[in-house]
Amino acid sequence: MDIQIYDKLKKIEQEVLEMKLTLLKSGMLKKDKRPVSLEGIWEGIDITEEDIKSSQDSLFPQYDDI
Repeated sequence: MDIQIYDKLKKIEQEVLEMKLTLLKSGMLKKDKRPVSLEGIWEGIDITEEDIKSSQDSLFPQYDDI
């Protein structure tokens, strides 16, 4: 029973992917060609050297020695 449900879900998933591709290829879905601008998202925020150092330490802990 579980395998039948899984197989049906996989089939539905494949059909949805095929429908998405068909829509994209047909041009019915318009893709926004402009890049999204994040300019102004941090307006009014002061980022200090301490903030940058803390972010670097959390993202790259393997380079703490350097």
